[in-house]
Formats: sequence, structure tokens, C-alpha cells
Amino acid sequence: MLSLFQSNFFQLLREQAGKQGSKLVVACLASGVLQGLAVFTVLQGLEQLSGEGILFHTFLAFLICLVGFYYLFRYITGEGALIALQGVMQWRMRVASKLRAVSLEKYEQFDLSRIQAALLDNREMVVEAARMLAASVANSIMIVVAMVKMFSVSVSGAAGTILCMALGLLFFLRLGKSVNALMWPAMRADAKFSSTLRDLQEGLQQLKQHKPKTSDLFKKDIIAGVDAACNARSATERRHALGISFFAMLNLLILGIILFLMPRFLDVSPDETAQLLVLCMFSLSPLMSIVAFVPLFAKVEMSLDELRQVEDLIDRSVEPCEEKGMNAQWQYDDPKVPTFESLRMEGIHFAYKGENGGSSFAIAVDSFSLKRGELLFIKGGNGSGKSTFMKVLSGLYHPQSGSAWLNDIPLADIDSESYRNLFTILPSEYHLFSRPLGLDVSRKKIEEMLKTMRIDTKIRVQEDRTFSTLDLSAGQRKRVALACALLEEREVYILDEVAADFDPGFRKFYYEELLPGLTAKGATIVAISHDDRYFHIADRVLTMREGTMLPENREAEA
Repeated sequence: MLSLFQSNFFQLLREQAGKQGSKLVVACLASGVLQGLAVFTVLQGLEQLSGEGILFHTFLAFLICLVGFYYLFRYITGEGALIALQGVMQWRMRVASKLRAVSLEKYEQFDLSRIQAALLDNREMVVEAARMLAASVANSIMIVVAMVKMFSVSVSGAAGTILCMALGLLFFLRLGKSVNALMWPAMRADAKFSSTLRDLQEGLQQLKQHKPKTSDLFKKDIIAGVDAACNARSATERRHALGISFFAMLNLLILGIILFLMPRFLDVSPDETAQLLVLCMFSLSPLMSIVAFVPLFAKVEMSLDELRQVEDLIDRSVEPCEEKGMNAQWQYDDPKVPTFESLRMEGIHFAYKGENGGSSFAIAVDSFSLKRGELLFIKGGNGSGKSTFMKVLSGLYHPQSGSAWLNDIPLADIDSESYRNLFTILPSEYHLFSRPLGLDVSRKKIEEMLKTMRIDTKIRVQEDRTFSTLDLSAGQRKRVALACALLEEREVYILDEVAADFDPGFRKFYYEELLPGLTAKGATIVAISHDDRYFHIADRVLTMREGTMLPENREAEA
């Protein structure tokens, strides 16, 4: 019982209910008492029925108990559900705020499907569990009241009835414990199967192009995965069905014991037997609701425990410099961004950590500099470290060693958030939002930028400044993303293979007109590019190879 009230579910309800929790507890108690009193009036009515007939005050008492029970029961189930809903949504909001504060390096190592499932799944199940909990508490009070009445009818009969109920409930709880033991393997098997379905969805193009890939995926992953998930879930459901069917049979068994055995072996009179039967029938239905809550509680507890584990994982990965924004749910004044004049780096070393703690890939940049208004290209083969260096340059990755100076001020003396907001970065793998975020610009200005990107005939800006569609080709989506990036009007633009999806005509415009036009206005641009035919427009072209930045005088050798 102690572990029950230390559970994530009960902790969620306690924290969210606050002072209202006491009010709900009182309402649950009153609801259960009124339900029990309504049963008493029914018993009184049965007694009066055999005499002069049912008295009006008995009927009136029944109606009063009935109406009071209705309003209280509606209140506790409705408020309990709302408290759970608000609690789980605030919990998810808290986790979402923390997720934004996670180090990018750590975030890229996360199982994103697990994060998404923890944040989005089983909300309704938590709400339903809270509703059932409120009903179960009220029903428990009613059962206690009914049992007290049983003892006033027949001590031996009440003791025998309660003993049968207790033994049956104990056996059911033991079955429930075995169900819980089977539930975790079932959830893991289902999660593994879900990951294979993501492979099917995200890799559909490759699968349609190559039938052997499809056969391999279905045979070894999807079919095997669904079999494993079904088998694990089948064992859980069979054990659960055993418990439910046993308890349903127990209801009839207890009624049979009261009717057929108690009058003979416990010397219970016919009148006492009738009252015990009525009280038992009124108690067994509420008891079923309590029994039904047990497996639901177990599922909810597992779901919330997974959310708790995900939050703990995120907590261990939060950057100290992001804690302010995390605690404020990112609703606070924007950082003061310094003016960019120059940037210098010396002896920069960054390494990805492998599973065993060792380095899986590293970059080492002996020297790097950047000046205001400069147009710099960085080239290099796949895996040479270009994108990693871009993340270090923009402050998204923290190097393990080395020094950097912004405007001749040590970067260690500059707020990390302020430094990051110097840059607009458009990565090779980007997310296109439905509207330009974080910009106080007019609809007209957005339309003008789309026109500059030569995409205004494919997409419109609606009244709420959202885009009319994102159902565009890869090159068109990249133009929209570039438009949003340029609207930010930051000091430094970092563009990672932005031209890769452009058609030849727009690619020429991008290199020969757009980029030089930006630097002419004072912008600084660092672009990763393989388009050597346009290298002549750059002020400098640097080369990366195997994680190192080659000296400029070795460009010809590269």
C-alpha cells in the first residue's frame, strides 16, 4: 500500500490537486455514504412492503440520497479527470521545455521515437484512470457502509460474506501482479515492432525500388516483430482474462453461498438472508469497478514511469546556460546580441563520444578566422567534418579544448545564448515550420522575400502569416527555408549545402546575385559548398579533410 501512494500516478494527482484535493476526498466520502444510505432506504422499503406498504418519508429519503449521490459523483469523477488531464499536460509541457534546453550533441544521441511516445501517448488512459479512481474511492466507502449494515443484520452471515470477498479479491490481486510482470515485456515488444513500421514508412521509396529489401524487412523485422508483440501481449491478455472471469464467477459464487449455504450452516434466518443478498448485490457491482481499476492503474503507472525516465534522461543532458529559458518555458526577453566584427579560433578540438566512452569521430582545427562582410566557402568530402565544424562555430557544440575570441573578447566571457543568436544556420537537414517563427515582420515583407526566392507562384502567405502549403518539391522547400532564414537578418549566415536541391537557374542566382548582395549589405556568410564553378565569388575557400582544416596555402594541393 505504501508503494501505491508513492506511485507516479498518485504523485501527479496530489501535486496537481493541491488544496482542492481535500475537497475531493470529502466529496468522495460523502458520495459513498449517500450511496450506502440509498441502499438502506431500499432495505427499509422491502421491510415496509411486507407490512402496510412503503412510507412516503422512506421514498423521500431515497430520492434525497439519490440526488445528492448524483451531484457528488458527477463532481468527483469530472474534477478528478480534469486534474489528471491538467497534470499530465503540464508534465509534458515541462518535459518539452527541458527538451529545448538539451545539448544538441546529446539530443542527436536520443531515441527520438521514445521521446515522442512518452510525450504523446496514453493521455486519455491517465484521465480515465483518474475518473475511475474517484469512482472507486466512493464505491469503497459505500461497500464499507454496506458491510457495517451486514453486521447489524447477522454477524455470522456478514463475517462469512466478507471472508469470501476478501479471499476472492486477494486471489485476483495476485493474478493482477502476474499480469503486471508480463506487461513490461509486452510493451517492449510492441515498441520494437513500432520501430520496424517506422522503417517501412520512412524508407518506402527505397523499398518500392528494391523488392529483396522489402522481403528482408518483412520477414526478419515486421512479421517477426508482430509475432513477438502478439505473443507477448497474448500472454498478458490471457492472464488478465483469467482474473476478470474469476472475479465475475466469484460474484455469483458469493450470492450462492449466502442463499444456499449460510441458512443451513450459519443459522441465518430467511429474512436475514434476503437482506444479506440485497446488500451483497449492491456491493458487488461497486467492487467490480474497483477491480477494473487495478489493471488500468498498472498500465498508467508504467506509462508515467516511462515519462519519468525520459524526463530524467533529459535532465542529465540539459545545458546549464539554457536553464533560465527552460524554467521560464522560453517566455522571457530575448538575449542582447553583440555586433559581429570578427571571430578567431585556435586549437579547437571536438570529438563525438562512442558507446564505450571513446571517440568515434573528431575534428581538430588549428586556426580559423572570420571577418565582418566576408563570404567564405568550406569544401570537403563526405565525412570530412564540415557540418560538425559548423555546429562548433555556431555554438551548438561545445569543443573539448581550444580557445575562441569574438571581437577580440574571449568567448568564455560571452553569454552562450547571446553568441548563438549571432547566427542564422540553415542545415542540410532542416525542418520547415508552417510560418516564419520569431519574426516581427509584416505579411508584405514575407511575400517580398518569397518573390525574391522565386517561389511566390507556388506558395502564398495567409492572413495569420502561415504558408498556404508546404507540399512542395525539395528545391522549393529549400527556397522557403532560405527565405525564412534571410528574414531573420542576423549578423552571420551559416548555410550547409543549401544549393544542393536548386535547379540550375536558381543556383546561378543564389551564388552570383543573392550571396554577394547579402555581403554587400554587411552580412557575413559561411557556406558549405561543392559547386566549384562558383568558388570564384568567395573571398576565401577553405578545405576540410578527415576532421582537419587544411591551411589556406595548401588549397591548390587539395
